[in-house]
Amino acid sequence: MPKHVIRLLKNQDLPDLVKLARAYWSFEKITGFRPNRYQRIATRILKNASLGRIWIALEGDRLIGYLIVVFLMSLEYGGMAAEIDELYVDGSERGRGVGKALLRAAGRELLQKGVVQVSLRVGKSNSKGIRFYKNLGFQQRNKCLVMDRKTRAGW
Repeated sequence: MPKHVIRLLKNQDLPDLVKLARAYWSFEKITGFRPNRYQRIATRILKNASLGRIWIALEGDRLIGYLIVVFLMSLEYGGMAAEIDELYVDGSERGRGVGKALLRAAGRELLQKGVVQVSLRVGKSNSKGIRFYKNLGFQQRNKCLVMDRKTRAGW
């Protein structure tokens, strides 16, 4: 069984990242995927490490998974916090430790950067994903309800 390699995203990886991200959005039934916008935002993260980091998993030259983490300063958590924005492993590669390897690589760097809290969102119906994250020590915050609002004029 070939071994996968985990490393940070490079410019030349962007087209493959966009292709795999399209598969992730489809898998999660997220609407509105716009490849150009996605690549533009990923490029901003790539150029400015204070915004976040993107790790990829490769098997040979093939991108098989990725993890995007974004940063924020949090008074509630007492320092730098991070959110896992996207974690996706190609369906044919799941169950081989790729997701866990991505999270471990990220975890090492986040610890070195002084990140004190990592959060993520997982669909309530994604029982495999919930079990995966719980096995890695993530806990559900029952006291909180995640709420979103698009920013626009007229607050």
